[in-house]
Amino acid sequence: MLSITDYLVCTFSSQVCRIAYEIMQQNHVDASNRFKSLDDIWYYGGQDEHQQEAVLAHHQVHHGEIELEVGDVLGVAGNHWDGFNKGRNHRTNRVGLYPEFKTREKLRVVEFPTYEKVKVKASNL
Repeated sequence: MLSITDYLVCTFSSQVCRIAYEIMQQNHVDASNRFKSLDDIWYYGGQDEHQQEAVLAHHQVHHGEIELEVGDVLGVAGNHWDGFNKGRNHRTNRVGLYPEFKTREKLRVVEFPTYEKVKVKASNL
């Protein structure tokens, strides 16, 4: 039921939420902009670094925060469950907290083989 919603809001710390998001991928070419996790990020074991890109600048307000410029790439180390993520700014190499709402997911799109030589019967489509 959750997987057929237009927009999924839940907690990715929940196996139910993560599987709903995975099933949602069957109905959309790319469902990455159709969810918001209230706590954790989607992940799988052995994955590449989770990255976000700054869409708004941020100046340090409290001790432990890092500055962001638009376009900065951030390696996410974890969600602090209070609107802030901990991560490393690739431009400055500094590690600290930053407000998640000033970022967006940085997707890594890769080409998959098309297997042109494989014959597919119309009845199998």
